[in-house]
Amino acid sequence: MPAALETVGQYLKECRVLLQDENVPYRYEDAELVEAMNIALMEARRLRADLFLPLFEVPYFTSTGTIDTTAKVTLDPMYRSSLVYYIVGRAQLRDDEATTDQRATAMLGKFTQQLLSIAS
Repeated sequence: MPAALETVGQYLKECRVLLQDENVPYRYEDAELVEAMNIALMEARRLRADLFLPLFEVPYFTSTGTIDTTAKVTLDPMYRSSLVYYIVGRAQLRDDEATTDQRATAMLGKFTQQLLSIAS
């Protein structure tokens, strides 16, 4: 069974489910979501540098031209859903509705909470 959320394409697909944006033409372009992923990875590095050991390098995925949906996202599987929450939250920040703002804030908060919480 293939592991979930290993590639850029799998992240895009999962984010589109939460954004309710699964029909072409998409409301959110792939490039926008990939750029949000890049920012999420930088935020994760800021909050949890240990996730990027041994070199502290943050992966970067090109958001211009053709998106490589097969590119591997190297992040501990435990934190992959957190990355989805950030991407979805950031995408929803551009929407104009009050309910979307609340949902965006909740998603971004969930990202931070999951990265900083210690499960017991």
